[in-house]
Formats: sequence, C-alpha cells, structure tokens
Amino acid sequence: MELVSVSFLWLGCLFAYLASDKQQLISFPLPKLLSWSSCGIAVLFALWGFSHSYSVLVASLVVLICMMTMWILLVLVASHYKGRSIWVSSLGFALFVSIVLVGVK
Repeated sequence: MELVSVSFLWLGCLFAYLASDKQQLISFPLPKLLSWSSCGIAVLFALWGFSHSYSVLVASLVVLICMMTMWILLVLVASHYKGRSIWVSSLGFALFVSIVLVGVK
C-alpha cells in the first residue's frame, strides 16, 4: 500500500507544482482549482494508505515529510530540465518508489 500511496502523493505534488505560474515544465499552468483539488485528494488517499501500516499521527508525518521532499526535488530538477515534464515526473516517481522499496519491511 505504501507504493500506491507514494505514487499518488507524487502525482498530487506534481499537479500542485504545475499549477504555479512560475513552473517551466509545460507551456501554460494547469487550472489552480483542479490542480489543488487533485493534490488534496491525493494527500488524503496517501494518508489513508499509510495509515494501514502506521498510526494516523505517524502517517501524517510521513505524508508531510514526503511532500516537502517531493516539492524540493521538483523545484530543483525542473529548473534544470525545462520543458521535459515526462522526464521530470518519471524521475521523481522512480526515485520515490525505489526509496519506499528499500525501506519496506
């Protein structure tokens, strides 16, 4: 369940990032309401998924830490690979899924 949770969390962070006016991965930003709603739903789903393995408090902290790390990675990688949205999203997905796979019990 952690893999699915991290995947949805990554997509939520990516949608929130793509709603910014300053992002450079796609030519026009996504609509803010749609993007932030998708991000919120993804965060709730990730929290629900992590709460199957951890307590709700620990799952909330895991989601918070993952989101902060994902947004930092998005900003750093996207600034170096402008216009390559597929590459950036694939890199983040592969990185965070492999981190979860290394830490699985």
